[in-house]
Amino acid sequence: MKQPHLLRGLWQLNQRLSQWRMMQAITAALRLVYPFVLVMTFIDVIGQGFLMKTGFFYQIYHIGHWLPGITIWQQGFTALGLVINGVVAVMIAFATGYYLARSYHGDALTVGIMSALAFLTLNLNYGALGAAHAGVSGVPPFVTTNLGPQGIFLAIVIGLTVGWLASHLMRGVATWYLRHPRLGQLGWTGRIAIPLMSVLIMNGAIGLGLSWLNHGGLNGLVYQGLSNLVTNPGHRGLVILAVTALNNLFWWLGLIGPVSLAGNSAVTSLQNLAYAVQHGSGWGAPNPITLHTLGDAYANFGGAGMTLALVIAIWIGSKQVSYRRIANQTFLPNLVNLNEPILLGLPVLFNPILLIPFIVAPAVNIVLAWCAITWKLVPPIVYPVPRTTPGPLMAFLGTGGDWRAFILSLVCLVVSVLIYLPFIQVLNQEGGSDHAA
Repeated sequence: MKQPHLLRGLWQLNQRLSQWRMMQAITAALRLVYPFVLVMTFIDVIGQGFLMKTGFFYQIYHIGHWLPGITIWQQGFTALGLVINGVVAVMIAFATGYYLARSYHGDALTVGIMSALAFLTLNLNYGALGAAHAGVSGVPPFVTTNLGPQGIFLAIVIGLTVGWLASHLMRGVATWYLRHPRLGQLGWTGRIAIPLMSVLIMNGAIGLGLSWLNHGGLNGLVYQGLSNLVTNPGHRGLVILAVTALNNLFWWLGLIGPVSLAGNSAVTSLQNLAYAVQHGSGWGAPNPITLHTLGDAYANFGGAGMTLALVIAIWIGSKQVSYRRIANQTFLPNLVNLNEPILLGLPVLFNPILLIPFIVAPAVNIVLAWCAITWKLVPPIVYPVPRTTPGPLMAFLGTGGDWRAFILSLVCLVVSVLIYLPFIQVLNQEGGSDHAA
């Protein structure tokens, strides 16, 4: 059957992009880091879902009442999660620089280390330097929030920049010394030291300058700007739709979480909760249409982009062994709204074929939920639910167990699967089984 023009165009665009050495470096880097992120996420599933007091399974099974040494378990899984989660962006910076340098036939390992050091230099906590001079201890030397998943986009940019720059600098320095033999023979250390000093000085100057604008460095400045751009969408459905679409676009670019859709603690959500406690129901709540009542319960359950539907669409329509393997591995994290593994594993990030359903599926769900709440077919969500609540149950539990909300969640899931399916079938043309992690 002949494919629609849009899908053919997306396939051709994907083929052209896949030939770019920078895109090949990004894909290889994400594939390399994927197993580490998958392990990190399973640790988070256990730590946040089963061991933390705010976890869904902790509350359902009253784990704190029967598991001995619960505090030690909590501390242990928190520590394990920090080991990988705290440096995942550093790993991506290294891997991106490594693979790009390898495509230039340069010293890939050296350039990869330079990329990681450059990324760390941009994320120095300059406030810690001032604190140290003032005799204050305990301030972390790095902006730690930027070293985890939130720093993926910046890590890719730094890896590509340093990978290109350092590879050419190392080759240029070696060539220059060959043309000037009177200067002596350039040793291995010199060939590395000159580009390394150039990269560190450049990034150090940028980082220091940006620290005067924002304590979170370059990454913090980007996130602050994005958050201000889409803050406070209010009660207007079209604005909420636009904010959600823009947020998902950010996720697709590796800007993880600039907008929090989990609005359990928002003022509007607290007003809805107070009304439900007073009246015993969410019907008639003062804020039925908000980013929270539409966004995290219907549009993006399973993670940004409704990736739980992507997993199911892969099971139904994908002929790729690697894609089906990724879907099997990431189903449980996606079920409890932790979707970083599938973003890196397929990858979804920077994949032009998956960009459209990644944005469109949540947008359609918002329209469905807006209509259902406005027409009073379902009550709005009024009760807070844990972040690790299985996605299809979020609206059901958030409305106090209303079966109509559960049916609407299933409708949103089915519609999202149908939206993803044509794009998954386009990806079937890739052939082979080694293009995903």
